[in-house]
Amino acid sequence: MIAALIPAKSLDEAKGRLAGLLSDDERRQLTLAMLEDIVRTLQAVPRIDSISIVSPDAEVLGKARELDANAIEEPTSVRGINQALSHGAKAISTDTGTLLVILADVPAVTPSEIEAIIDAIPSGKGLVICPSAAKGTSALALRPPGAIPFRFGPDSFSAHKREALASGLSTKVVRFDSLSNDIDEPDNLRELLAHPAESATHHLLAQMRVSERLG
Repeated sequence: MIAALIPAKSLDEAKGRLAGLLSDDERRQLTLAMLEDIVRTLQAVPRIDSISIVSPDAEVLGKARELDANAIEEPTSVRGINQALSHGAKAISTDTGTLLVILADVPAVTPSEIEAIIDAIPSGKGLVICPSAAKGTSALALRPPGAIPFRFGPDSFSAHKREALASGLSTKVVRFDSLSNDIDEPDNLRELLAHPAESATHHLLAQMRVSERLG
């Protein structure tokens, strides 16, 4: 069984580095649109058996249910993305053999790219790391789900590789432009808009005339 898990912050904390370009409400809308695109992409991959979103935000969890994904409420005691992912992973079925974690700000990822990540998972125990341009991790596939501790955050690409090495696990690195470009800065939006697509994110950005704001 392959389970996908998406961590999502509170909408009040969403995309602060875009505050000079987008209003608070626009950043909230963008976060939900990107989440929708990622869930729809995962739903288009038949081998994924379940999709879950872990978040402390009631609106995000409502969006998860609207999209027919599992909504996992993040307890107030949880601190940071790694604790949130650990909580989410424990809430997912114990039958899960493989866990795919994908961040909530890579809306351009495609079903074929998700398939390629799954295909790359080493047989037996191992992991696949998909790095971001900022040396973070945009997606992480683990077999079994608890193969290594989560180390998302600054320079997490290297941190995840170190954990795998320490555990003696086979590791593959898979790079895609869509996963390299996590949406945090205005330049990330420029890159996304340079590749038009029929997606909730692109439709929202067009509606908000973001390309005109970017100049």
